[in-house]
Amino acid sequence: MAASKKKVKMEKVPNDKYIGQGGNPDQFYDQKPSWKFSWCDKEKWSIKEENVQKVFWDEIFPHLQNLETQKWSEILVTSKKYNHSIDTNLLNKVAVDRLECLNIEAESLISLRITGTHRIYGYNIGSVFYIIWVDLDHGDNNLCVCRSHKKHT
Repeated sequence: MAASKKKVKMEKVPNDKYIGQGGNPDQFYDQKPSWKFSWCDKEKWSIKEENVQKVFWDEIFPHLQNLETQKWSEILVTSKKYNHSIDTNLLNKVAVDRLECLNIEAESLISLRITGTHRIYGYNIGSVFYIIWVDLDHGDNNLCVCRSHKKHT
């Protein structure tokens, strides 16, 4: 195939000699997490609910402190059985509707396991995890954020 003799026309020449390249999109894996509570849902699976308040200081807060000692790669890759992303189309319809009400457009959320039935759901921007929901009823039911179907049933 012969080489083309067409020249590419540019609208303008960049001012700088250096054209910045985007950073490594996976660099957050080497960072430790921090937590942001400003996007917490105040109506459903809320951190303000009485049953969540009862376990927050004894269960959730210590778990978040422990996760702060790890890098995101340890949390999401090494421990992916417990902490992983979930496509929003797999969420409970109520959860999908709540995301819309909260003006959160996401293809997936991250689920962090606190205990067998307790989960925290949110999303990352860089190393910061924005907490949306605290689900204390995770399992094979219609009341949780994301139903977990029991195997072999």
